[in-house]
Amino acid sequence: MKRKKRESKKERRSLQNRIRWVAGLVVFCLIAVVVRAWFVQVVRHDYYLARQQRQRRANVLMTCERGKILAADGGQLAITVKGKALFAEPRKIDDGKRLAKILAPILGQKVATLEHRLSGKRGFVWLKRSLSQEQIEALKPWCRKEAGLAFSEENRRIYPNRELAGQILGFTNIDCVGQEGLERYYDKYLKGRQIYLEREYDARRQVVDNSEYPELDYYKGKTVYLTIDRHLQAWAETALAEAVIGSRGRSGVALVMNAADGALLAMAQYPRFNPNSKRKNNPALWRNRSVVDLLEPGSTFKVFTLVAALESGVFKIDDRIDCEKGKYRVGRRTIHDTHEHGILRLDEIIKYSSNIGCSKIVERLGAERFYTTLKKFGFGSRCGIDYPNEPSGRLRSWRKWRPVDLCNVAFGQGVSMTSVQLTAAYAALANGGYRVTPHLVSKIVNSAGWTVYEYNRQGLPVRACSREVARQVDAALAKVVEADGTAPRARIPGFRVAGKTGTAQKFDFKKKSYSHSKYWASFVGYVDPPAGQSRKVVYVMVDEPKKSIYGGMVAAPAFRDINRRLISYLNYVPSSDVAGLDMPLPAGVNSGCDSVAKTAPEKVKAAPANTAADDRPGQLALVVPDFTGQTIREALARIGSYRNHVKISGSGRIIAQKPAPGSQLKPGIDFVFTLSNEI
Repeated sequence: MKRKKRESKKERRSLQNRIRWVAGLVVFCLIAVVVRAWFVQVVRHDYYLARQQRQRRANVLMTCERGKILAADGGQLAITVKGKALFAEPRKIDDGKRLAKILAPILGQKVATLEHRLSGKRGFVWLKRSLSQEQIEALKPWCRKEAGLAFSEENRRIYPNRELAGQILGFTNIDCVGQEGLERYYDKYLKGRQIYLEREYDARRQVVDNSEYPELDYYKGKTVYLTIDRHLQAWAETALAEAVIGSRGRSGVALVMNAADGALLAMAQYPRFNPNSKRKNNPALWRNRSVVDLLEPGSTFKVFTLVAALESGVFKIDDRIDCEKGKYRVGRRTIHDTHEHGILRLDEIIKYSSNIGCSKIVERLGAERFYTTLKKFGFGSRCGIDYPNEPSGRLRSWRKWRPVDLCNVAFGQGVSMTSVQLTAAYAALANGGYRVTPHLVSKIVNSAGWTVYEYNRQGLPVRACSREVARQVDAALAKVVEADGTAPRARIPGFRVAGKTGTAQKFDFKKKSYSHSKYWASFVGYVDPPAGQSRKVVYVMVDEPKKSIYGGMVAAPAFRDINRRLISYLNYVPSSDVAGLDMPLPAGVNSGCDSVAKTAPEKVKAAPANTAADDRPGQLALVVPDFTGQTIREALARIGSYRNHVKISGSGRIIAQKPAPGSQLKPGIDFVFTLSNEI
């Protein structure tokens, strides 16, 4: 019994000792925890708080949203949307080769390229920017931060109207920095500010703070309002495309400008360009030809010869010039007219587009006075349009002009300018003689609604010519669209139309001479608006047309189509004073052909006559019109009254005819038309 009692006492003592040890250990641990907590929370409080903040939060460099570009009617032309990009952290990726094979078909990249990017111990590498929605959905199962593959949000520039005004807008690069067009010119206003934004992360480094940052609106890019009207732009692009395709031309330009202040309401170009898919387009399409391409204006320039003559006081509008029956020698060169003319008034020289008449005017006027007038209209210098890379044009000093050079400049040869510069000069004539500065942006507004920029004419208006001269020139331009002028196809029933045709030879730099097969065909003018509205100058140019080279045949119909839309859009009211404009065109003088700017040696054959004596006394002499590109119905309507026989071969539109255009029209001769559907 005593032995058992001693053993039980030992066991109790041993149990008590173990309890004490356990209790002591627990107390020690509690004390250690308390001490450690005191050390962390009190002694090293600042250190661990800063460390916690570094792990939980981070400052991320963020580029704020780029500003919008809006049309004059409020439509969105360029906007910024949120997109996603794919990046990788190669040091976290276990099997880069396998991942590369999976990603290659989704991203449209080579496996070898992806293997190279996913190899090594780099901490960050871009795999694909500007992902499509289909790519995002396909990549979601593979994108995990811990696996080394993840999405990153970024801004993406979108052009909702696709090709509409593509060359005007230009485009940005992948980082939303302007590269071409207005995106480049106004980049300092459009681009969003770069700021550091604090983000909160969890233990897996995923963003957990999804709160909005309203203060970011202050740093967004500004909104740019254009003078371009989307409706007019679309109509101009459509009419231009039809003109270029219908004439089998190479390219074309169409402009609509407010004559009062130079605001461009439309700036069309063909072929068109979609800035959303710039990589798929030829870089040559990026260029805005109406602003950066120089061309010789041809006969559209003759109106400024008339201005110089009237401004000098040497000539009056009813003075007469002998046009030498279509052939005039200057030095060793011979200047030709497309049609033979005798004595013409100054306004008739514009109406029939006589090269010889303009040459004789400037010979009498003198080079210095002519040059001074041209400089008043801004030729030879930049017009100041808000668009990058505008050239100054080419107008040599009058001291360097030879006699033949003086005559060439008089009818638009040997001088070059952009389409915008020429349209701005016509705007000065249309508004009573004041120069204007072409512009594409009306105002710029920040995110708070404050206007930070608004177009205003700088300084006092500059006169290019007197109001009386502008009025007389306007009357002369109205004669151009008469039935026997060079642009009857520009007429619009019920409205007064004024303008000028142009057919300019292109210079062949290989042969170092003017080409006899490549031309610029153009028309520029305006329709008189109702009282209280300013005139809208419309310019159309087709580069290298094949069916017909004349501006009255190629560009004037497009001018008419654009103005018909403009008349309806701006609520123009027809005038009862304008009569007879809807009558069918007679097969009369000129038939839409202006004099091509040509200077040639004496051996060059003179152009065919437009008038000739007829066998029957008392009958007006007529010429054969150019029916190329017309339907047989249109051709029959023009020649039916002359009782001529017609022979037709093929179907579609006329591609060849006999007798040739410009030859003498005699009663009873046979017309032979060859038609084709391929034009």
